[in-house]
Amino acid sequence: MQNYPDPVIQQKQAALAKFLGIPQESLRESSGSLYTFKAFFHGNDEAYLVLTNNEATIAAGHAVQEKLWLISLETLFAYFDIDAYPADVLGKMKTREIRRVNDELKALIYNTSGMDALKDKMFAFGNRKNLLADYDQMEYYQDGYFIYRLY
Repeated sequence: MQNYPDPVIQQKQAALAKFLGIPQESLRESSGSLYTFKAFFHGNDEAYLVLTNNEATIAAGHAVQEKLWLISLETLFAYFDIDAYPADVLGKMKTREIRRVNDELKALIYNTSGMDALKDKMFAFGNRKNLLADYDQMEYYQDGYFIYRLY
């Protein structure tokens, strides 16, 4: 059975290649997905999401749920003007422990305001780019797609 390239993936790759000023062939599609969408790799140290407006909103909704621990720490540190970074926890806690904390926070939110209330507030303040562009918290636009650099 012959595999045919997905035209949507091809369009996204073309938009990203144009944005980066590189040949489309130098981009690789991820084998898995992030927030339900494929990512693209350029070299060994760059990864991007290329999404329509609707896809970006869906992906950001997934990101909210996966990053509750990070959002909570950032909010606490900002509220109390604490000079610390949530990412510092990554080297000190196991991924399993962070996931457990995130799941507990998710349960608290679902049993109070609900996740949609949190997502709506975050999106109303323009946090989509902060949720999706881990590298620079920027949202770029090229040929009908929003581009987010992951790393």
